[in-house]
Amino acid sequence: MSKTKRALAVGVVCIVTYVINYYLRNMLSVFTPDLTGRGLFDEGQIALMSSTYMCFYAGGQLVNGFLGDIIAPKKMILAGLVLAGGMTLLFPILPSLALAVVCFAVMGFALSMLRGPLMKMISESTEPSEARLICVFLSFASFSGPMIAGIFALAFEFDIAYFVAGGVALLFAITSFVTFATMEKRGVIKYTVKDNAKFDLSIITSVFKIEKIGFYLIVACLVEIGATTISFWIPTYLSSHLGFEESAATVIFTVISACRALMPFITLFIFNKTGENDRMMMRISFSLSAVFFIISIFVTVPMLNVILLMVALMSMSCSSSLLWSIYIPGLGKTGKVSGVNGVLDCTGYIAAAVANLLFAFVMSSIGWWGVTVLWAALGVIGFGATFLIKKNSRAA
Repeated sequence: MSKTKRALAVGVVCIVTYVINYYLRNMLSVFTPDLTGRGLFDEGQIALMSSTYMCFYAGGQLVNGFLGDIIAPKKMILAGLVLAGGMTLLFPILPSLALAVVCFAVMGFALSMLRGPLMKMISESTEPSEARLICVFLSFASFSGPMIAGIFALAFEFDIAYFVAGGVALLFAITSFVTFATMEKRGVIKYTVKDNAKFDLSIITSVFKIEKIGFYLIVACLVEIGATTISFWIPTYLSSHLGFEESAATVIFTVISACRALMPFITLFIFNKTGENDRMMMRISFSLSAVFFIISIFVTVPMLNVILLMVALMSMSCSSSLLWSIYIPGLGKTGKVSGVNGVLDCTGYIAAAVANLLFAFVMSSIGWWGVTVLWAALGVIGFGATFLIKKNSRAA
């Protein structure tokens, strides 16, 4: 099989598998207006479930990221999808908030088993340039998750949507395992695992010696808050703050997600055309996100506010794409892609979980203008962080 065909095969299977991760995690977000409107949960309880998910996802990313360099990826992916699909099926019939929180804790840990192993397979089975292109589509999959979850919300009632989503996840768990195993036997997927390696401190500390890791830890926190926490509250922002009907809010949320899904492609194009200067691109993208968030505070016309919000989020998505689609795929030769991914994702999700609770508190005590100021502050912090690294943009 030629390198191009191998890259295409690896990319398609990994991307399709990863889509499951992102639509499952966004189901709660798109159904939040419905759940609160029907009195099943209040916003504080929704925030608790979401933050619990984020914390266990973050911890799981750290552990499973390093395990992904030791255990066969196909086994971890199978276990993660089975657990996550099972929890998705259970959530609509759980009788208490406590059990719902446990459900999201398990789901968070389960879904943390996917990204590291997938990134390892991509970066070690393909050339760096091919890996970057695949990861652009992988980022597209992450941004398309909210869009797919929105389609579920438009097509089904809450409980039916969760049953269908969980069933699809279980089906893909089996399908992806068989596909990965077949591709390994044919030599299409190649990777190294350290079967006799011990999970010790040296495995963790070695990650922090990789170039630019400190700067990208900061970026991971900021973009994960943008991709996870801000995205989570957008449907509620649209309905409770801007006054859109729930169905209209879901449609708008889906459109915003679709526009953000284009950013990895736009980012890679600009990156290649501007001398691969990630520092300058991040400086501009974070600046634009801060400016448009601030302007949106003073714009009361709902649709104009939506446009400003969408541009701000798309700008922030540019920095996210630079991290996940360009920096990490360039680390294939280090043999630590899964571990690096785990550290960055863990750090980002801890920040997202804290931000989630903070946003809920500010929302209830100050209002949406206060939350929007916090969103703008992320761009300001990102802009400042770009002065911590040198102009050279090459990841490895």
